[in-house]
Amino acid sequence: MEEIRPALEPVPIAAVDRGSHAIGEFVAAAFDRHERAIYGLMLGVTRDPDVAADLTQEAFVRLIEEARRGRRPDNVGAWLYRTGSNLAISRARRAAVARRFAPRLLRHDEPDSPERLALDHERSRSLSDALGRLSASDRAVLILAGQGLSGEEIAAQLGKRHGAVRTLLCRARGRLRESLEREEANR
Repeated sequence: MEEIRPALEPVPIAAVDRGSHAIGEFVAAAFDRHERAIYGLMLGVTRDPDVAADLTQEAFVRLIEEARRGRRPDNVGAWLYRTGSNLAISRARRAAVARRFAPRLLRHDEPDSPERLALDHERSRSLSDALGRLSASDRAVLILAGQGLSGEEIAAQLGKRHGAVRTLLCRARGRLRESLEREEANR
């Protein structure tokens, strides 16, 4: 089996003349001058050589796109520094969102344990009892909110203003919470 070796010659970039310099020459000069510094910056930010290489490459791809549009930055090093930094920040944000929402992707196909079912039943009974001790208006607004109706929809159902419903809902939740806490304390 023949060994695969990296190309020793640079890969030519399609040169479209925009002014006095071809894009390929412009980007090649920028790469020769700034690649190591941008890679070092990305490596310092990410602490991962592969990610740093990807971000450095993406910064230079963006430079090519800018040059093809006829917009060559005056200070290429500063432009690459800012572009690379923005790319690293965007990547970190996407990773944070992915980590935050990853648990929602898990499937819980295993059946609940008998203990969990008993606790859920007890909690449901406690909630039902606490709702029964509330006034009819408190109970109605909480049940409508629990069914997913918006404040405007609840207001229309009850024939009240939206602001009044918000106040009623806040107070009803507080009374329900107090009732549940009292019941828990009495156990």
